[in-house]
Amino acid sequence: MLASRAVVRQMCGPVMQSSRVDVDLGSRSYPVLIGTELLPGLGGILREHGLKQANAFVVTNPQVGGLYFSALEKALTAGGFTRVVRHEIPASEEGKNWDEFSGVCTALLENFPDTGAVPLVILLGGGVVGDLGGFAAGVFRRGVPFVQMPTTLLAAVDSSVGGKVAVNFGGVKNIMGIFNQPRLVVCDLALLRTLDAREVRSGTSEIIKYGAVCSGALFQQLEDGALEHLLALKPDVLTDIVAHCVRLKARVVEQDEFDKKGIRNVLNFGHTIGHALELSADYALTHGEAIAIGMIAATHLARALGQCDAGFAIRLRDLILRAGLPVSFAAAPELFDRVIRAMQMDKKFREGKNVLVLPTGVGQWEQVENVAWPLVHEAVRAVLTA
Repeated sequence: MLASRAVVRQMCGPVMQSSRVDVDLGSRSYPVLIGTELLPGLGGILREHGLKQANAFVVTNPQVGGLYFSALEKALTAGGFTRVVRHEIPASEEGKNWDEFSGVCTALLENFPDTGAVPLVILLGGGVVGDLGGFAAGVFRRGVPFVQMPTTLLAAVDSSVGGKVAVNFGGVKNIMGIFNQPRLVVCDLALLRTLDAREVRSGTSEIIKYGAVCSGALFQQLEDGALEHLLALKPDVLTDIVAHCVRLKARVVEQDEFDKKGIRNVLNFGHTIGHALELSADYALTHGEAIAIGMIAATHLARALGQCDAGFAIRLRDLILRAGLPVSFAAAPELFDRVIRAMQMDKKFREGKNVLVLPTGVGQWEQVENVAWPLVHEAVRAVLTA
């Protein structure tokens, strides 16, 4: 069973709250550490959790690397690492491609050709770094240990946990990938302070998703004012909500690690249409913005099928707007066709049948297969208007 606990620690000054969530997957279990100012003590944290490597290979992007790599290198050296290699990939979703993936694999082989010098891979960045770097760690020498260190709100609450790692290929998002669980997730919330407002808003989209289909209590908490505190990165609210989302995801992953039972599909609320829109719009939308619109489209479809009432749709729309996220995307007419084609290539579809996660009430959902395409078309058209 999943275990979690909150502890209070003295961290270079004021008392700060931190949390730990254990993802229970048998031999692949790992903890998620959530707190503030964890980076300076990272070397010691890694050693405390049994990671004894002398070499580290850090995958990051230019922006994050410029801000935090020096501090990371210092922390690792203090923890006994004797060699730290830095490799950068683009920060944008377009950079999550096969060429960049091959570049990471090439750098791993060039820097660590000796089987006796296997590195610990550390993924310092958002979802792009975590997805691509985790995939490379999973295939280099048939798998080397890696640590997720998310630097965006979206990665902290979602993509850094669960073991899905992938790259985009052939115009399809996340189509090439594997399941590869990290050895540890270290979520230093202090690293979120350098995010711009748009990235913070983008991260709240996944949090709203968790509340909408996984936890009525979280949804209510956001409605009651926690959302604004979250947008302001208020430390106690941020710690509480990130830990809440990680616990929710951990419970789902524990029941359906390899996405074979349908349980893990709940995490795809808003993603089927959202991913297609994100890709079709050539990433003019952030992931969170596309998912927000995808949730609106999925709820429109649920209403058309009589699965949820108008009250839920209104509450969800209001919360998304309060987060500063879009509920539609005014687009050229040809974007509709691109979105539909992208949906039909979605990896979640089975034998040509669409598979959609639809809300049935706050904190509740249902998986619906083979929804009539005219209804899907109507839902997509509804969000491609001003």
